[in-house]
Amino acid sequence: MISILILSYNAPIFTKHTLTKLQQTKYVEFEVIVLDNNSNIPTKKMLIEMKKNGYIDKLILETENKLFAKGNNIAFQHCSPGSDYVLLLNSDIDIRDDTWLSKLFKIHKKGATAYGVCENNPVTRGDGFCFLIDKDLYAKYKLDEEFEWWWAVTKLQAQLLNNGFTVTAVRNFAELLHHYGGMSGQAWKTAKGMKIEGEKIKTWYDNAVSNPVIIDKISGEKNIYSPLSLTNVVAFLKNINKKIFK
Repeated sequence: MISILILSYNAPIFTKHTLTKLQQTKYVEFEVIVLDNNSNIPTKKMLIEMKKNGYIDKLILETENKLFAKGNNIAFQHCSPGSDYVLLLNSDIDIRDDTWLSKLFKIHKKGATAYGVCENNPVTRGDGFCFLIDKDLYAKYKLDEEFEWWWAVTKLQAQLLNNGFTVTAVRNFAELLHHYGGMSGQAWKTAKGMKIEGEKIKTWYDNAVSNPVIIDKISGEKNIYSPLSLTNVVAFLKNINKKIFK
């Protein structure tokens, strides 16, 4: 089983869209764990309602913004004992094929597998918005909370490669899912660890046993969902539950 960890911070329309589409995922057993980083009241109300209706298995409501690294580390503590893998998934995703997760899992090797590639800048690595990792490896390394935002995922990948595990990333995945990005605001700009120099990051990989494996594309067998524009996402979800988004 895969424990899917989702952090939420406001952006209720996109978060609800992600949770709604997520339940149509096929061929993989998973649980959904949502940690809310002290969102506004409409977002909290929406999440409580989504849990009540079975879209969320476990909901953690924080009283302050724990940001990315610490938030995921806290959410990880709520994984079911029976899960073997962890998926870090952003809350602004449009799932376009119901086999998106089974396809990611199919190419996974001991280590981490991600949709999205960050090219160079300063190292080539997997993106962090949809990041699958073996549960025992997450438990061992976790996200370094000295880097509160995306560099924590970069450092985690370096640790995996340094210890002989595999990091795989898919460059083109638009047929499977879409990441809107930036829907939860600009807190990352002042997050701890964001000002680290590129040359320092490169040193994290000095002992890497291998380089990341980059797969150009995994095609969807069928596009069962029409890609939604930002405007259509808003309209779609307002029609589902108007009382939440008054």
